[in-house]
Amino acid sequence: MSLLLQNALVWHILLGLGGICFFVAVLVGLTRTNKNQKFLKISSLLGLLSFVGSWIIGGYYYVVYYGSVVKPIIKGGAYPWAHNILMESKEHIFLFLPFLGAIVFLAIWLGEGRFNKPVGALSLLIVIFGIAITFMGMAVSGAVR
Repeated sequence: MSLLLQNALVWHILLGLGGICFFVAVLVGLTRTNKNQKFLKISSLLGLLSFVGSWIIGGYYYVVYYGSVVKPIIKGGAYPWAHNILMESKEHIFLFLPFLGAIVFLAIWLGEGRFNKPVGALSLLIVIFGIAITFMGMAVSGAVR
């Protein structure tokens, strides 16, 4: 794997984890009695940008390297279900995260505190999905051996 692809994979992971952390910050910020709208706006924007960045970089990595090199190894190895179930699930959930993040971002920026409960619930869902696809990615990576 080239240095560019190694860096792409690292940035895909770091930006995805960063997005999760920013939406945890949104979730925590929404639970405070004195909500800091500026903090919520910045956290939701950074979370959205992190997910979009991870989405683009992950897509590049998948198209250029994973699909043609790693996927056949997994599917031909001892754990083909790792790709068939986990990676397929991860891919489909991951497609939604930037859109869910955009909804939270817009609700915070435009709603000015009117939608705290639904925004909090959606932020929690984003965090749960983010953690789930992180563990799915770890399991798929382990299946390459």
